[in-house]
Amino acid sequence: MPLRPRLTPAIANTRRAVRECFERPELSGTKRVLLAVSGGADSMALSLAAGFELPKMGIEVFAAIINHNLQDGSKDVALSAMKQLAALGIEAVVIDIKVPKTNQGPEAAAREARYQALEKHRADIAADHILLGHNLDDQAETVLLGLTRGSGLKSIAGMKVVDGFLVRPLIGIEKAQLETACSDSGVDYWKDPHNQDEAFTRVRIRKLMRLIERDLGPGVNQSLARTAVMATDVDDFVSSCATKLIQRSRTGGRYKVSELADAHVAVRNRALQMLCLSEGANSVSYAQMQAVAALITNWHGQKPVSLSGITVERVKDQLLIRQSSPRTPGA
Repeated sequence: MPLRPRLTPAIANTRRAVRECFERPELSGTKRVLLAVSGGADSMALSLAAGFELPKMGIEVFAAIINHNLQDGSKDVALSAMKQLAALGIEAVVIDIKVPKTNQGPEAAAREARYQALEKHRADIAADHILLGHNLDDQAETVLLGLTRGSGLKSIAGMKVVDGFLVRPLIGIEKAQLETACSDSGVDYWKDPHNQDEAFTRVRIRKLMRLIERDLGPGVNQSLARTAVMATDVDDFVSSCATKLIQRSRTGGRYKVSELADAHVAVRNRALQMLCLSEGANSVSYAQMQAVAALITNWHGQKPVSLSGITVERVKDQLLIRQSSPRTPGA
């Protein structure tokens, strides 16, 4: 029989966050969700709240516990989480994965392997969305990491609440409150030793956050998370304007320079980035974007701009984007 703990502020807040998340228009019509569970406080608090709130909204709740096989005893952690989910009335499976060694580093490789496994299982059970336990502290760390990379507005917009199939209902709640919700519910959670290992970028960012709070006082994570919300709003607006600019400037497979030249620089640059990526560019750096923009704003007959996968050139008063020819084998 599902657990029904005494209602406390922490439990009430997590439940409210899940309920209000699924009242969003873009999530209307959701019938089935898949919880991504690690056994940690975040995902267990999410399971508690989702298991209580979503069935009342007519939404079926299932869970997948990803066992990365990166630590001794990880299978036992996964089975323990599955047992607790069963007590909550949530049907769960343990999915064993193998994290490949790549040049991305262990964090990125594990994340990619995890999301691939989750997406496959989501499709297998015909779930509408995957629910992730990312919290306000995670959001603050993402913003701080984005600032250090200097990758523009999108990098400090952090993680979206709804991002395609992915949904993050707890992105506005601090981790400490999620831990309290678990404790108040009598649910044990796993404390990942990797969260103390400075070999991982996130751990170093987390420690940097504590140093900043020591000097500036508490509340830095809330401030960074608010920055993400505001940046997301602006980023969405710029992207919307850029989409309209692309539509206005497109003529066949080319784009009118006059339309692009008259646009605000932020909108023009976003439109050019979107165009390059949609036409096959693997990535677009800041320097490459400046070179493409110069074809519009500083035209003096320069050669086409080569990006990874495409070339962009100006032909009279139009921009032409072509996929690069594949290299001849052995060249």
